[in-house]
Amino acid sequence: MVVAAGCSAEQTPDARPSSSPAGPATQSTDLPTAPSAAERGAIVARSAMVVDPSGPLADVAVTRVVYRSSAGYAPGDPDGTFGTEVSGIVAVPSGTPPRGGWPIVAYGHGTTGTASNCGPSGYPDLLGGASTIASLVSRGYVVAASDYQGLSGPGTSADARVTRVPHPYLDTDTVARNMIDMVRAARTIVPQAGTRWASMGASQGGQAAWAAGEAAATDYGSGLQFVGAAALAPAADVSPIADGYDVAPYAAPTFTQIQIAFIPLIVDGLRAVYPDLPVDEYMRGGLAAGARALTSCGSGSAFSKYSALTGVRPGDAAIRSASALRQLHSMLAADALPQRRSAAPLFVGYGDSDQIITPSWTAGAVARACAMGDTIERTVAAGKGHTNTGLTPSAIDWIGDRFADDPAPNTCPR
Repeated sequence: MVVAAGCSAEQTPDARPSSSPAGPATQSTDLPTAPSAAERGAIVARSAMVVDPSGPLADVAVTRVVYRSSAGYAPGDPDGTFGTEVSGIVAVPSGTPPRGGWPIVAYGHGTTGTASNCGPSGYPDLLGGASTIASLVSRGYVVAASDYQGLSGPGTSADARVTRVPHPYLDTDTVARNMIDMVRAARTIVPQAGTRWASMGASQGGQAAWAAGEAAATDYGSGLQFVGAAALAPAADVSPIADGYDVAPYAAPTFTQIQIAFIPLIVDGLRAVYPDLPVDEYMRGGLAAGARALTSCGSGSAFSKYSALTGVRPGDAAIRSASALRQLHSMLAADALPQRRSAAPLFVGYGDSDQIITPSWTAGAVARACAMGDTIERTVAAGKGHTNTGLTPSAIDWIGDRFADDPAPNTCPR
């Protein structure tokens, strides 16, 4: 994610923009209809997943699926929706399922990119997610891991329109629906799976896990029993990257090199919802020229990203007007978590030296969720950053306690 100045725990999200920021909405009239409640998670295609034969999932039964879900917006209409087809994987433990069926963990992957070749299910190592998924399977959980909308490779959908739907990076409604419908798809693939489920993820996946917990409190979670969400270094609220629009005299925010690398992903995600977004307000020059490399995956992508960043010059990511910065803040704040009380307890863990998701951003989101009445165990790893918190085992243990119906710890002020 992106580094910038911290935010106050008292910050409240802006109202969600009603259309594209540059003018009237540009909305397609040929979007697939969102699936009915009975159609959510319906399987479109399935095949055996080819995993790394020397990796942690080598001896685990893994199925790659394409399933029906829905976007939490329509292009140009952030309050709309439409039907999509999303890919992902289902991993199954061995042995005899417990009474009530295998519990399910919806696993959310961290940022991979925004291009259609960035779905983890297209890679034998699941783009780094295999170890955590294997750990969850070893605890006796069916793991349902969505690629998220728009990250499916060519040929994964029965509908050519759907394969071209972009990934709405950081759109909480969409990833929440993708996660919940992935659980439904897993129950079709694994008849021995039960209805009880939890969510877990880190970074973008932490945002997805938390958002799924909130969506589970609505009718979108009907028919399933949600027990809790474990969110590590979650991208819960990144709107503070655009703080400062109301400070006079206006001074454009500055970003480090790693921050700049994520600007194209943020712009891509926003353009999925707001097609008329004026891209040159947020990136130009070498950054705009390297955007495709910075948002794509596949063989050689790490070198391509590095090469693209070497072509970025000072000012390529400068936001030159207060109005453009205000609009960016408004769009990002519209997806900030929390938005409602979660259906079950939360575990939120992060490092106090995180240089990607500023710790004060996460602390602010937790404080607002506590004020809404959530039960949260907040764990801060001293001296740790974004990817080395060491909290994955604690999060998995916490999920086990939720499935065991143990009382959830609460670090919220009483």
